[in-house]
Amino acid sequence: MADALHFAYGPGRLGCRDGAPGLVLQELTTFALASVVARKGQAAQAAEAAQRAFGASPPSSPTIAAGNELVFVWSGPGHWLALGPQATETVEARLGVMFGPHASVFDQSGSRVLLDLRGARVRDVLAKGVSIDLHPRSFRTGDVAVTTASHLAVHLWQVADEPVYRLLVVRTYFDSLWRWLAASAAEYGCEVLAPTPYTSHTT
Repeated sequence: MADALHFAYGPGRLGCRDGAPGLVLQELTTFALASVVARKGQAAQAAEAAQRAFGASPPSSPTIAAGNELVFVWSGPGHWLALGPQATETVEARLGVMFGPHASVFDQSGSRVLLDLRGARVRDVLAKGVSIDLHPRSFRTGDVAVTTASHLAVHLWQVADEPVYRLLVVRTYFDSLWRWLAASAAEYGCEVLAPTPYTSHTT
């Protein structure tokens, strides 16, 4: 356990070294992220504007909706995160024009860390600190949770049945989150891969 608690974040293996790692973790970088909040009585109009522009309507329940350029991640009633690759134009400027009077848009790109989590024991690792039931009967591909991981506020969503998850956390909380992940995964082995840019092919 001491090894996990003192493992500096970066590419490499920690904890159990027998067999395949139970958790494989990779940071996804250089993404554009915006918080989108529908204005009073304008949620339907905001959804229609997004559908026209991106081929996806922001979800009305805790799920994701993948369009041709952006993914909309449910964050609450009338509130979503819009996630996509970085572009020349800022995501706030682009979405502000697209949504017009129907929603307020706030750029969050530099404020969050986005992780890809997978591996044979990923559910077991997350179950040690995530306050929701991740069993496939309760949480499936496409589902989203605004929850806590080791008492830290996170967005968590599932992108594949293997399972594969995305976890989004405020950047200033990442060090605490990493210490918890390292300690939780140590008994199964954890492989940290080198960071890779987020692309439109990663939900």
